[in-house]
Amino acid sequence: MLTDWLHWLTSLTPTELLTILGILLFVDGARYAYCTASMALFDLGRSCWNWLRGVRPPLKYTHCPTVCVLLVGHNEGDTIEEALASVWGMYPRLELVVVDDGSTDGMAEKAQRFAAEHAGVLVLSRSERGGKSSALNWGLSYTRAEVVVCMDTDSRFSGTALWEIVQPFADPQVGAVSASVEAWNAFHNVCTWLQAYEYRQTIFIGRQLAERMGTLAIVSGAFGAFRRDLLERLGGWDVGPGEDGDITLRIRRQGYRIATASWARCLTNVPTTWTRLFHQRRRWDRSVVTYQCRKHLDQAYFW
Repeated sequence: MLTDWLHWLTSLTPTELLTILGILLFVDGARYAYCTASMALFDLGRSCWNWLRGVRPPLKYTHCPTVCVLLVGHNEGDTIEEALASVWGMYPRLELVVVDDGSTDGMAEKAQRFAAEHAGVLVLSRSERGGKSSALNWGLSYTRAEVVVCMDTDSRFSGTALWEIVQPFADPQVGAVSASVEAWNAFHNVCTWLQAYEYRQTIFIGRQLAERMGTLAIVSGAFGAFRRDLLERLGGWDVGPGEDGDITLRIRRQGYRIATASWARCLTNVPTTWTRLFHQRRRWDRSVVTYQCRKHLDQAYFW
């Protein structure tokens, strides 16, 4: 099937390819424009209605649970200290757990150096690589915090990111919270600039709309928060591709709601070449197909 598809694609003329691309852009452009306009009009209407009723906005940060940030990485020695520095001291009831998943570039040693100078940092290291899911589960066993936050070791948080992401947990029906992920190197070239725009549309706006429709089914592995007791009841993250999407769907199956914290911002480096971008998206799509078809195919049944 793939061979036939490639044969058909390579047989098209440049004009035909541009026509197909134009149709795709027209459809996607209209979809994103509709989402943006819907969100803007909804928020405008709600703000006006609250103003007419004299309802004041609630205090910004009233919920303050204990938080553990899990940083799992393999050969992330170049970025681990910067990532730790960006989050340490950001929140009053905070602990950091670093899991070195079989690195060979001195990641554990650099994290230990940071931990020696900063309280509340625990570094775990293993000699062989076991994968992200098993590393997350290992780190999970070392914390009793109420909320567990996952963070990529090549990312940085905005100044109020942790305060923002824990606020939805004041609602006991919220099982996980999806934050915003933005491109750190947005203006490196055209490739990164387009990804930055895509992240803003699909994550910042798209997930807010999905939450309000009750259809949000993903919490980014780069920056997402979960109730620890719920993670433990579910047995943690399952081994395999697409662990972030899989755990989100498993939480929804338990009757919990997935919320968004749009102003909890995480900055991450995006691929700078089209080749690396292609491999990244192929890996993402393969992960979605794998866990959807193997574990959650019954969601496609109408009945």
